[in-house]
Amino acid sequence: MTDEDVAPEQGELAITRTGDRLRLAREAAGLSLADVATRTRITQRHLSAIEKSDFSELPGRTYVTGFARAYARAVDLPEAEVGAAVRRELEEDANGARPLYEAYEPTDPTRLPTARMTWTLVIIALLLASAYGVWRFLSVEPGEALIAAQNRAADASEAPQSDAAAPPTSKTGSPQLAIAADAPVVLTGLSEVWIGFDDATGKTENWRTLDPGETYQVPPAYIDQFTLRTSIPQALKVTVGGRDVGAIGPADTLVKGVSLKPADLVARAEGNGAPSTAAPATAPLPKG
Repeated sequence: MTDEDVAPEQGELAITRTGDRLRLAREAAGLSLADVATRTRITQRHLSAIEKSDFSELPGRTYVTGFARAYARAVDLPEAEVGAAVRRELEEDANGARPLYEAYEPTDPTRLPTARMTWTLVIIALLLASAYGVWRFLSVEPGEALIAAQNRAADASEAPQSDAAAPPTSKTGSPQLAIAADAPVVLTGLSEVWIGFDDATGKTENWRTLDPGETYQVPPAYIDQFTLRTSIPQALKVTVGGRDVGAIGPADTLVKGVSLKPADLVARAEGNGAPSTAAPATAPLPKG
């Protein structure tokens, strides 16, 4: 057997983590980390951490599986398979961190643990079990448990919404200035914030997180098909054609069904009393 016959087998054995598989798929497709970041809207720093399977570098384990699945879609790998593999690795990492203990022989009285050591081991085991349960709950993809929980809480905590279909008017009751239908809608994270895009049935089809200072221009297709939701409205700045529309809901309150159409967002800005960058309309002269 030649060296050339052995090399491929050693290369396959070297791929032990899902991050290695994603990196090799990216390189085979001729893509850079910047290319994948553009496709997934995930920062290069987080993508690099996924390739290294260094999940501690990510903003929270809640997002690890979702980020990995988005990466898999970008390089044409089966996202469900990649997501399941990442969950297994997270579970293996958590189990590997548990302390080992020596098994004592009941027949040897000199090696029996003291009552104090026994209680210490019991307390440690309970703490580890509690921590593992919390981790398992938080590690479920946002597309499954987190979004479902927000939908269940919506009726109780949803912010009051104005009628977006009503024709926008200024404080004087006259129609406000028209806004271009294709005016860019830009979302900016004031701190780390989760945002989702709901379809006509209220189901969240797309979601992402924005880092502090990160901007995201909403695609035209999203403006026509989806509405915006977030649970931290005070951490999100929304602008239309460079104009700040103001707060889209009370702080720390789930808001949903926010129309992304420029005219509706400007109408919301008028209702919030947000400053306008447009020239003021001339008031009509009083009739003689």
